[in-house]
Amino acid sequence: ARHAAMPDVPAARFQSSNGTLDAVFQLTAHSALFASQEQFVDTPTREKGAFLGDGMNDSLTTMHAFGEQNVTWQALHDFANSQARYWPDGRINAVYPNGDGARDIPDGTVAYPDWLWQYYLETGDRTTLAALYPVVARVADYVWRAVDPATGLVTRLPGGSDEYLYGIVDWPPAMRYGYDMQTVARTTLNDLAVNVFDRVSQMAVLLGRGDEAAAARNRRGAVTNAINARLTRPDGIYIDGLEADGSQSTHASQQANALALAFGVVPVDRVAAVGAYVSHLGIALGPINGLTLLRALHDAGRDTDMARILSDRKHPGWAHILAQGGTFTWESWTPSDLEGDSMSHGWGSSALVAFQEVLLGITPRPAAGAVGGPTFDITPPAGGVTHVGGRIPTIAGSIDLGWQRDGRHLTLELALPPNAGAQLHLPARTVGAVTEHGRPVTKASGVHVDGAANGIVTVTIGAGSYTFRT
Repeated sequence: ARHAAMPDVPAARFQSSNGTLDAVFQLTAHSALFASQEQFVDTPTREKGAFLGDGMNDSLTTMHAFGEQNVTWQALHDFANSQARYWPDGRINAVYPNGDGARDIPDGTVAYPDWLWQYYLETGDRTTLAALYPVVARVADYVWRAVDPATGLVTRLPGGSDEYLYGIVDWPPAMRYGYDMQTVARTTLNDLAVNVFDRVSQMAVLLGRGDEAAAARNRRGAVTNAINARLTRPDGIYIDGLEADGSQSTHASQQANALALAFGVVPVDRVAAVGAYVSHLGIALGPINGLTLLRALHDAGRDTDMARILSDRKHPGWAHILAQGGTFTWESWTPSDLEGDSMSHGWGSSALVAFQEVLLGITPRPAAGAVGGPTFDITPPAGGVTHVGGRIPTIAGSIDLGWQRDGRHLTLELALPPNAGAQLHLPARTVGAVTEHGRPVTKASGVHVDGAANGIVTVTIGAGSYTFRT
């Protein structure tokens, strides 16, 4: 067994009140590690090419679990080179470098800007962000040119062929769970387009390109409005897209609804209904979209459902792989030897990110200026587990975080490394209900109280060790 060299820093860890969740965390970390070689590989046991969709998922996991930066940096530049070599219209190769020549999958191209943004959040590497910004700007233009003026939707997005034409949606085909592949304006690609314009806007702001940021925001708004006007049922649930004759698909997939939640497409007054629909379906999308499903459930306020799905050993999913004796995430929840499905596919590993973002409750924040250390948002989840402890490697050093609930009380212990900062969102009705090391939080050293609203007390802290109790 072989893998790329990882940084010589303590790896991430996770331990909770749910032993199955702990085992799934280890499964995902192991899978991403051994799918990282000279480049991110499709699978260690079959195809060695660096696929964009696979690589992005592996990369998110290795950055979060091991503090990895170098393999990701190289992969981002490799795929940028494929655009320069083959695609003047802004597309990006589906797999590169290898011997396939010009080969694209639309969903991969539109995922690239998000990958670059996630790399920036983990590393603060503004130089690389600036160098690759023209690549993502060309991706955004490629997507915008495919918007049909009659509907406002991305339609027949050029790229792919056969099973990949107008977008792959999910893979292998069994993992589409009945997605309507006859649609030409696919909801999944329109959801992804919204995210492209979102990321371009955020990058343009950081780089001082105000006009380009405004243009990207306008594009985002236009496509979002078109999705909500044309791609929903009367009950607000998202259908799979528009058919060639302009009629709505009659199928409403988990992919269409989960992506809409995860990328902020769903209006606030519909979030609860769409979240309930996604949760009701359990897992009805493939491992490559697993992180999107988990983020969607979190964004809908369904952290308990997220933990339940992650630890469900009876039905297809991560814990079911463990129950079947698996030691590596699979290409499909229901792999078929006849179809040649891999049982060592790293792309299902990105669920690890949700362990840190939701169950530990820590996410990186974009840097406000050109200098300074990383900052984080810390929000314990509303449910799913009763106690969690873990470590996360960051560019400033390791963050150690643990919390536990005891009746109405929550105790949170946190150690932030030098040059790091965080904003904590603690469940308490009033500032007076929060202490730090037994002192009123208003009198705690190194703690700035930002305020209390809607049952949450928010404080800002710098490096150091803290014990908060609500």
